[in-house]
Amino acid sequence: MWVYLDGELIPGNKAKISALDLGVLRGYGVNDVLRTYGRVVFRMEDHLVRFRRSAEEVGLTLTRSKEEISAIIDEMIVYTRSSEVSLKLVLTGGVSPDHYLPVGNPTFFAVAYPFVPFPEAYFQRGVKIVTECYSRPFPNAKSIHYLPAIVAMQKAKKVGAVDVLFHTQDGTLLESGTANFFAIKEEKIITPASQVLRGITRKVVLDLAQKRFSVEERAIHFEEISSFDGAFLTSTNKGVMPVSHINEHALPTPIPQKIRTLMEDFTQLVHTSS
Repeated sequence: MWVYLDGELIPGNKAKISALDLGVLRGYGVNDVLRTYGRVVFRMEDHLVRFRRSAEEVGLTLTRSKEEISAIIDEMIVYTRSSEVSLKLVLTGGVSPDHYLPVGNPTFFAVAYPFVPFPEAYFQRGVKIVTECYSRPFPNAKSIHYLPAIVAMQKAKKVGAVDVLFHTQDGTLLESGTANFFAIKEEKIITPASQVLRGITRKVVLDLAQKRFSVEERAIHFEEISSFDGAFLTSTNKGVMPVSHINEHALPTPIPQKIRTLMEDFTQLVHTSS
């Protein structure tokens, strides 16, 4: 694992930031996660644009240009000797004298490490997800605040779930802590239209789906779960991951043909783009 920090590329176990950094003290910061296919970052431009927008959304200033960050990423991939690489970009509020408000330079660092794929069984049989009430306060920013997601995931693992699907107090389905959510109902592929992070993989899958199927972005209610014909998650690290169970409800067909087609189309796209 390699970390870029303060202009240097150093081994991960030697990287340190101040204990007074607002990312540590208050969870104030943003991040973005990228991965390679054929050791080439997929949709790097889109990720870098979102990273800057996330920073702006929460009042942080990213002082490095896309070109500078791109060069850092390229160097880190060279140093990471694995077939595929995961990368994380992080920007925090930096050191704060009052431990609350940012007043100085933000802290920027990047992490590169070998990409570890999810078990193939997840994609062959689908995964179980459970629901939890929570909506992120800044859905347009990919923040470093993961407390609700981490707590929820700890509970989810105890019942054999792979992820947590969040919903609002009125029962509107949203997203997981690290992935966007799609469902199939009445021959349509549907996904939440608002209050969710606009995932890079979400956009790619929407584009692929619209070429083949009827697609609708709209509010989806908890009560609709029993009428789903299928469901899946999308994210940088998950790709297109089918869902077999939501809570104790088993979907009628864990991997309907529409999902299989999207999985195949996505796999073909990412490998031809690298």
